[in-house]
Amino acid sequence: MEESDSRIIKALVDLISKSRGRRITIKARSLLKFAGLDSRHSNILRTAKVLGRLASNGYVRVESSKPIKSRSRILKYIITESMELWKSAKENPDGTVNMLLKRLRDMSNQASGNIN
Repeated sequence: MEESDSRIIKALVDLISKSRGRRITIKARSLLKFAGLDSRHSNILRTAKVLGRLASNGYVRVESSKPIKSRSRILKYIITESMELWKSAKENPDGTVNMLLKRLRDMSNQASGNIN
């Protein structure tokens, strides 16, 4: 887990906690800019990977303009007020950041076989 992952998660939770609507739709590049990181391709991929992990655990929903198998697709990540992440970020932003970072760390450990 790197510092950039932490900044990405903090930016996402900040977006949710400060939103006045009932839904957030964001692309990896937009979240990257909001997190204050430069938009090198490697950072965009890292952001997409973090969002993809959150999506695989049901924290965010993914929408694509092209079929999933297409390599040139642009994914949109959606968080709505009915999702647990939304509720948690609105009620306790700092706790939500810590919970998501711990969850990402656990997923990384499971993927590499380093379960503590």
